[in-house]
Amino acid sequence: MTRAPRRGPFLVPVAALRRQPGSSFEVHASGPIFELAVSHSRVPDGGEVSLDALLESVLGGVMVTGTVGADWEADCGRCLEPARGRLAVAVRELFTEGAEEEGSYRLSGEWLDLEPLAHDACILELPLAPLCRPDCLGLCPGCGVNRNTETCDCTEGSDPRWAGLSVLRDAAPNWRE
Repeated sequence: MTRAPRRGPFLVPVAALRRQPGSSFEVHASGPIFELAVSHSRVPDGGEVSLDALLESVLGGVMVTGTVGADWEADCGRCLEPARGRLAVAVRELFTEGAEEEGSYRLSGEWLDLEPLAHDACILELPLAPLCRPDCLGLCPGCGVNRNTETCDCTEGSDPRWAGLSVLRDAAPNWRE
């Protein structure tokens, strides 16, 4: 019998499963996965990542079907206030012996390490442009005030690069119709 290469919440024994083609069992695992970040979004280090999955013995490996979940945090892309959310990612991947290709998952003897699957699912689902709320108004480009909490006296369209177009607007008073 092969011993587990390391202990961890995402390491699952699959020897019995692999001996009975067509058999399956459920796995519920959770624990921290570190360095989960893209762009401005991240799962906090030490934050709990959960995996609820069905493992099925199939020809050539083990099929894993389930859901990966984690809380994420970021700075809002519009107003820079804290943004938070929850990931719920559906996964369906085949783990095979000798998987060498990028994008495939390796089945190592009697043990299945689900951490790479959970890691990749979180990375792919983290928002690249996080918002604190869908209707965030952002910062005023003129004075920098947060338009979600305050109003400002800046006039819209005050960018001098657009001043030449005001001549066209003034020449055609019904331009908005």
